[in-house]
Amino acid sequence: MIRAIRNIWKNEFFKNVATLISGTTLAQAFSVIIYVVLSRIYTEEDFGVFGLYMNILNIVVIFSTARYDQAILLPKSDRESMNLLGLSGLISVGISLVLLLLVVPLNDTICRWLGSNEISTWLYFIPLSTLLVAWFTILKNHANRDKQYRLIAGANIGQSVGNSLTKLGLGFLVAGAAGLISGVVFGQLAGFLVFFAIQLPSLRMRGSWLSFSEMRRLGRKYSFFPKFNMWQALINNLSAAFPVFLFSSFFSTTIAGFYTFGFMIIHRPVHLVGNAFYQVIFQRFVEKSHNKEPILPELYLFIRRALQVMLVPFILMGIFAPEIFGFVFGENWTEAGVYARFMLPWIFMVGLAMPLSFMPDMYREQRKAMIIDGIRLFLRLLGMVIGIVYNNIYLALVLYSGASTLLIGVNLIWYIQLARKLPPADPSEHGTDSL
Repeated sequence: MIRAIRNIWKNEFFKNVATLISGTTLAQAFSVIIYVVLSRIYTEEDFGVFGLYMNILNIVVIFSTARYDQAILLPKSDRESMNLLGLSGLISVGISLVLLLLVVPLNDTICRWLGSNEISTWLYFIPLSTLLVAWFTILKNHANRDKQYRLIAGANIGQSVGNSLTKLGLGFLVAGAAGLISGVVFGQLAGFLVFFAIQLPSLRMRGSWLSFSEMRRLGRKYSFFPKFNMWQALINNLSAAFPVFLFSSFFSTTIAGFYTFGFMIIHRPVHLVGNAFYQVIFQRFVEKSHNKEPILPELYLFIRRALQVMLVPFILMGIFAPEIFGFVFGENWTEAGVYARFMLPWIFMVGLAMPLSFMPDMYREQRKAMIIDGIRLFLRLLGMVIGIVYNNIYLALVLYSGASTLLIGVNLIWYIQLARKLPPADPSEHGTDSL
């Protein structure tokens, strides 16, 4: 047994994952402890406004780099990768400026659509958050390419701690959702600064490689990212945002707050751990594809390990979620535990499939991925509409979660089928017309 554990630790793949998860675990443990306090400081309405802000941000941030940041790991050449970083950064600055110009005239209209006047002031922070998230992601992908997993873990910790401490401190000083949203912005800034401070020497050294003509060439070479990947991500994030938007508009901000809180508590640890696997698996699979090595065995290994780790906690949460939420966060949040119970099958599938979501990019199958996500968007929206028509929040959640579980399962089966063959070594082998 001890020898088996030592062999696992010697494996580079699991060692890199462990490095990322160690930072993730510390950040998540700190965050959960803080949320025990935050649930007693902030109201359901505050979390509803916070949920609106985060879902608006999750949608607009998709355009912030035109998804070219996702291509940073793909080229063999470090020079090309650096120019993709520069291209992503320039686009993010332009998009953030456009958002700033749009927020002023559209502020009242957006508030009416969402049924919340409380979000008005915070809409002006969306451009700044968009820029910080974009650069955090850009620098994280750059660090991932160089296998700087300790740096990524440190940045995740910096982001989580900055986020949580600001929420906690302002929660005692300022009423409403101000502390929650300010915490997010400060956490985004802290995470970006960790990456920027450590990577600055490397960025300076490679800065001479940057060229506008090279950026334009790579923009055309990897044009399938804005053509397909960006719109796929928009469809995906829109469908994920529907519950908060529709609950706020057709039920109440309180209902949206219960959903936001329940979703955050069960989704965040799954997302953080899944993201750690995503970064290592993405880098490793790209490396293997360059060397023409099979990836299917490691894909199966990941799925088996994920099932072993996730199954028991999810079963226990499914049985006791309302009681756990009421005991840990206070009786006011028992209803959020009921909502979380309905979401568990969907989040379970996210834990299995999200770390492999780069597969369509590797195999130049973004068009098919976009179609699958489009079907999921339709089914999710249909489920929500049925629940709204019957004025039944539980029905809406069951149908929404069921559609999500089904389509993510379809994606997972598709990823396994893709892994049975070797991906193209370089996007230029096929060009964008073949998509």
